[in-house]
Amino acid sequence: MIRTLFMGVAFLIFSSFQAQISTTYSLSHHAITFKSDRAEIIVDPAITFKYLSSDSYSGVDNIRGAVFTAKIDENFTAAGSLFERQSTLSPFMSEFARQGTTIPGWGQFKRIDAVNWNENPRTIDIARATGYLAWSKNSMLVKVEIGTRRFGWNISPLILSNTDVPYPSLNFIWQKAEFFTEFSINQWVGSKRDGAVGGDYIIRNINQSLISTSSYSNKDFSLALLLGHTIEPSITMVSFAGRFMKRGSFVNYELATSSTSSSGPSYQIGAGFEGSKFITGFNLSNTKEGLYGEGEEAVWSNAEIPLGVVTGNNTLKSSVFFTFKTPAKDSEKSKWYLNCEAGKMSNMNFNFSTFTKGSITRIFSQDWDMGLTISIEAFKGHETMLGFGVVHGIIRNYDKLLIP
Repeated sequence: MIRTLFMGVAFLIFSSFQAQISTTYSLSHHAITFKSDRAEIIVDPAITFKYLSSDSYSGVDNIRGAVFTAKIDENFTAAGSLFERQSTLSPFMSEFARQGTTIPGWGQFKRIDAVNWNENPRTIDIARATGYLAWSKNSMLVKVEIGTRRFGWNISPLILSNTDVPYPSLNFIWQKAEFFTEFSINQWVGSKRDGAVGGDYIIRNINQSLISTSSYSNKDFSLALLLGHTIEPSITMVSFAGRFMKRGSFVNYELATSSTSSSGPSYQIGAGFEGSKFITGFNLSNTKEGLYGEGEEAVWSNAEIPLGVVTGNNTLKSSVFFTFKTPAKDSEKSKWYLNCEAGKMSNMNFNFSTFTKGSITRIFSQDWDMGLTISIEAFKGHETMLGFGVVHGIIRNYDKLLIP
């Protein structure tokens, strides 16, 4: 399905360049811009280079790649990204990598330093590709995608999150005024391990799912319902989410359960205040036993990572968060970004409880979304890790700058 998607995108784009092509190269706006009578394609590089340091070890977090966006004729749009990452892992990522061969948002990795894998620093090599081709007319949208979707308004949704590992999907969307409805067919890498090659287990199981979401939203409140079902093995999931806003204050909630949940519904609630320059508040989530399935039946996952909440079943997490940005003059973009979160998390599979993490970034190139960043991550039982470096053009959902 991945190969078919990219072949379809390439065919459509190249067929749109039958007319005269004009190509521009610019260091002030985009790296390369292709234009014809029928299409426009923009290509930009993307880089994160951070030096990480703790008391006893250090390393580099290096992500590089490219992103593109395209508009073809009047009804077609496309976009995509390809990243390669060779990184020393932070304490949070390292804890996941120690449990298996996957990390949140990326999936399966290759160990660079396999000899000393049980000791920090852990270093990995991994790649991540996303892309979509969409056709829209009036209120209808059809999208073939390798990517992720988000359900609800909480920091880390229980069911679907845009920080999940990318997966192929076919989506049918209808949207008009305050109503939104989507039906999707998805293909996930299952949570079963099959066979062993050189001592490493290969994940072969493929799991298909059908997901339907509907929502209503206005300026004061929003409601959304998700119905999902995996085909083989079978698990059915239901989630209800909402958001209330009044004079900048907000309350978010999500309630979810599944056919394998053995101890009642899971829930998440958050509240806070959202201004023009900052957002602050608290968040509480509790995923009950069996929400994503049990053992080899834990099928509501992709690349062995439960969708939505990466910590999986039986997790209680509470945190406070604060984000701040300063607007640049005569621009909607910002010069300074500050993100921080502190809280407590309990899960029998992970060796930490309290945590603090945050970053501050100064954007010095508005057109290129390039900035200098300093970050800190501290988990109880692990060394505090500091990071500093450059971020540029790392795009989430093709229109927002992601500060790692």
